[in-house]
This record gives sequence, C-alpha cells and structure tokens, in this order.
Amino acid sequence: MSAPKPNTEPPKKAVVIRALNKVASESDKFRKVLWTGRHSQLVLMTVPVGGEIGEETHSVDQHLYFVSGTAQAITDGKHDDVRPGDMVIIPAGTLHNFVNTGSTPLVVSTVYAPAEHRADTVHDSLEQGEKLEEEGKDDPPEWATRK
Repeated sequence: MSAPKPNTEPPKKAVVIRALNKVASESDKFRKVLWTGRHSQLVLMTVPVGGEIGEETHSVDQHLYFVSGTAQAITDGKHDDVRPGDMVIIPAGTLHNFVNTGSTPLVVSTVYAPAEHRADTVHDSLEQGEKLEEEGKDDPPEWATRK
C-alpha cells in the first residue's frame, strides 16, 4: 500500500485511504503527514525501539490510535500501558509523552484538531522534528488553523 500524496491546499473532496494500518506499518518515518483539512490533520508516527514521541503540550486536541508495538502513555504524570488497537485522546493543554516499551517500532496514527504540522511534513527523527519546530519551519498552513 502506498500513502496518499499530502495535500498542500485546502481539500475539496473526500479522501479514502485504504488499509491505513498497512500504510502506517510500512512507514519508517518518525512523523509523516498524510492529510490536512481545515479543522484536522492525519499523521503517521513510527517510534524506534527505546524511543519516545517526546514530552510535549499542544494547543490542539490529539487522538492517537496504536497500530503496532507497545508503549507507556504518560499524561500529566499518570502512566498507562498501551497496545495495538488502543486509542488515547489528549485534550489541548495536556502534558504527554509516549515511550516505546516493546521490541519492535511503535506505529501510531494520530489526528490533530486543528492541524499541528506543515501539510507536507516528513520527519526522519524526533530530533529533526524538534529542530524544525523550534525554527518555525513546521507550522500548519494558515488555511488549516482556527482563528
């Protein structure tokens, strides 16, 4: 399965992504935006063994669906184990991190509402993503943010 090409303009029609779990499992990128709408954004994440998403707080809501691997979800200091098929919803303003506790990469599909990243973002690593965010090079498009 191949991922759809990210849209960099406001979407005008519905998109069907077939076998998202397979598309997600085939991605080796730490973060890859698949689709950006005016009010939400679909992103795939692959966290290496021993890696983490990185402790952070967003100004947007985030829904994470765990495709494969195991992790420890840390939200406002509370620890929960998560596995494939689990979903964690992070309200805006919640301090959170997800640490890969398994022996295989952690694969997650996540929806930000509204968008959190540039519409064509692809990050090879957590460090690259953090650097681009700090430099202001990973901001969502103006048409995809609530005013």
